[in-house]
Amino acid sequence: MREIAPNVFVETEYHGANVAFIVTGAGVILVDAPMLPKQARHWLKEIQKRTDEPVRYIINTDHHRAHIVGNQHFPGAHVIAHENAWKEIRSYGDSFRTRLLNMYRDRMPDAVAEWEKDLRIVKPHITFTSRSVLFKGDKEIHLIAVGGHTPATSVVYLPRERVLFAGDVVVTNRPPFLSQGNTKEWLEALTYLRKLRYDILIPGHGELTGKEATQKMSEYLRMVRRRVRTAYQSGLSKGDTARSLAHLVRFWPIPPFEKPKADRRFKSGLGRVWNEIRTEELAKSRTKAKATGKD
Repeated sequence: MREIAPNVFVETEYHGANVAFIVTGAGVILVDAPMLPKQARHWLKEIQKRTDEPVRYIINTDHHRAHIVGNQHFPGAHVIAHENAWKEIRSYGDSFRTRLLNMYRDRMPDAVAEWEKDLRIVKPHITFTSRSVLFKGDKEIHLIAVGGHTPATSVVYLPRERVLFAGDVVVTNRPPFLSQGNTKEWLEALTYLRKLRYDILIPGHGELTGKEATQKMSEYLRMVRRRVRTAYQSGLSKGDTARSLAHLVRFWPIPPFEKPKADRRFKSGLGRVWNEIRTEELAKSRTKAKATGKD
C-alpha cells in the first residue's frame, strides 16, 4: 500500500481491481473494493490503522465483479456508481453467483467457501449519469462518466491532489476487456483524460503510471480498429476476423496461467469491435448513397 497524496492510499497487489481509500476528515471514501473476502478484511484493518473515521462511501468505477463483489464487507457505506452500473448490478442473481463460484472454485477455494455461505451483492445507493462532485471534509472528488470500457464506466478525479483513478479505461498489465465496450467512445474518453491535470494515474489493473498510459491504450485501440476494419472490408466474417487477429492480444503481457482465458476474452472482444465497425461502415454506405442519389 502506498500513500500517493496526503490521505490518499492505493493498493495494487490485491486480486482483482486496484483499490484506494481517501481519508477526508469527515469519513473515508473507497474507490472500488477488494474482491476476495480475506483481502477486503485486510483492507479494512489497514484503513483502521490510519484513521478512526468510518467508511462512508464506496465509489464503484464500473459494475464488473472485480470492482463490486467486495462492497458487502463495508457495512454502512453507501455505494455510488453510474446509473448504468445500477441497472446491471440489480440483475445479478443466481447465474452471476454460479459463474463466480465456478470460476474460482479451483483457484481460490477459501474465497469460494466464504461466498457459498454469504455472498451479498450490494447495489448502488446513489447514482449519477454524467458528472458529479462530492465535497467531503477537505476533499473535492469528481465522479466523471466516460464510458468506452462499458456504458457504466466512470473515473474518479482529485484535482487538488492531481490524482486520477481511471478504472478500466486504462490498464497496464493485461489486455483491455473489449466485450462490453465501444472503442470509438473509449478513444474519446482517453482523449478527454489527457486534458485533465494530474501527476498520478491509477489504472483499473496494473501499476501506477501517468498520462503516457493513455497514449498506449489509444495506440492499441486504434490499431485494433484499423485491423478489424481491414478484415471487414476484405469480406471476413466476425468469426474469421476474430481468429485471424487473435495474435494481437500479445501486445500486452499475459501470465501463462491466464493465457487461455485472455485468448477467449480477446476473441469475444474482437467480435464486439467487428459489430462496431460494421455499423460504422454501413452508415458510411448509406450516407454515400444519399449523396449520390442512389438510396
